[in-house]
Amino acid sequence: MGGLDILSTLSPILDQKTILSDNDSSASIFNSTEEEPVDVMGLGLRVSLSLAMACVCAGSIFGNLLVFVSLVRERPLPNPSMQLIFRHLSFANFLLALVGEPLVVVSLAFGHWVWGENMRFFEAFWVTTFGLLSMMILALISFEQYSRFVMQKQLLSWQVVALLGFIYFLALLFGVSPLLGWCGYGPEGYGVSNSLLWNDLDNNAASYIVVIMIIGYFCPLSIIMYCYRSIYNLVQVQSNVAIVSTIISENVTVLTANRNHSLLVQERQLATTITFVILAFFFCWSPYVVINLINMFTPWVTQYKILATVPALFAKSSTLWWVVLYSMMDSRIKKACRKTCEHFRRAFRVWYFT
Repeated sequence: MGGLDILSTLSPILDQKTILSDNDSSASIFNSTEEEPVDVMGLGLRVSLSLAMACVCAGSIFGNLLVFVSLVRERPLPNPSMQLIFRHLSFANFLLALVGEPLVVVSLAFGHWVWGENMRFFEAFWVTTFGLLSMMILALISFEQYSRFVMQKQLLSWQVVALLGFIYFLALLFGVSPLLGWCGYGPEGYGVSNSLLWNDLDNNAASYIVVIMIIGYFCPLSIIMYCYRSIYNLVQVQSNVAIVSTIISENVTVLTANRNHSLLVQERQLATTITFVILAFFFCWSPYVVINLINMFTPWVTQYKILATVPALFAKSSTLWWVVLYSMMDSRIKKACRKTCEHFRRAFRVWYFT
């Protein structure tokens, strides 16, 4: 009976220790699942997206750097205001690609964000700031073209510098605001990239998202559409007038007619190139904007993380397409880039063989 009494006394204690050990093991398993990130991306998706973004990253970095150096060295555009604006656009896209895109490429290769929470906020801030900057600089390019062609007023250098300063101020203001408590930054999709907290619909976040959508997307888009519609109408009228005046005028020499025609062709080529660049830029960003607008009101986007990841990566590719279009369509920038490449090739050969 004494042995049975001892066993009956010890059994609750043993049962309690067994429960505690089970809880400890389950807690250790839970902690291990928290410490080790779960690879929710498939291997094929990971490899394909990381390779695609690596190509975009390399092309954006070297392409924008080449265009920027060519604009500084060769000065291919006769208009100094346009030259200055294009330098800032290429430099902004270069910084966006240099800092923001490699972080995403490495995270895509691992299938999750590997840079820590502080770098998560920094990447979101960097992409938001320079994305807004690029959009507003494109609107400034459209306004400069509208002022020169339609209003017949050339923007002065100090006016361009003042407008660029205001654009930099707005982009920095809206980039810093989420870090200071107006809305916030967080992961998007599979967590390999970061952006605003689009699905946080409290009054604080909603007000920021509405303001940034108006100032950073819809206002530049409206300015661009209005300016280029006016420029297109003017170019059509001037083309018809130039053809008629060349035919009926007897005092116009062949040399003058050729010069006027050459100038008209160059201006139309530049206007066409800029139009395609702007269309490509907004073609890259529009799916991202639409998906995030839907994400603000319906939760199904968060259930399918591919819908939030691919448009975000596609938007980052906008830094590459404008370089490709300019190098293909504008002969002056293409020639300047060739001269720059030849200069650095000769310099490398001199350095290597001496």
